[in-house]
Amino acid sequence: MGYDVHITWRVNWWAEEGQDISMAEWEAVVADDPGLAMVPMWWTAGRIVSKNPSDAVIATMCQVAKVLDARVQGDDGEHYDA
Repeated sequence: MGYDVHITWRVNWWAEEGQDISMAEWEAVVADDPGLAMVPMWWTAGRIVSKNPSDAVIATMCQVAKVLDARVQGDDGEHYDA
């Protein structure tokens, strides 16, 4: 068990309605930034997720979210800002 943090375009990461981030969009962001890797963040169900991320990973997720014009949201619905 763990705590996930999500990069999403949806109002809430768990919402069924809303636009998905495609695998191709995620791969393009990773390809454009040599400091990024698919792990410890992975794409699933239209969002990018990290399990039990460190503060440094959350900061990186916020940078990725800016590139994608998305938001970073924890499992409990809280939002993280860059």
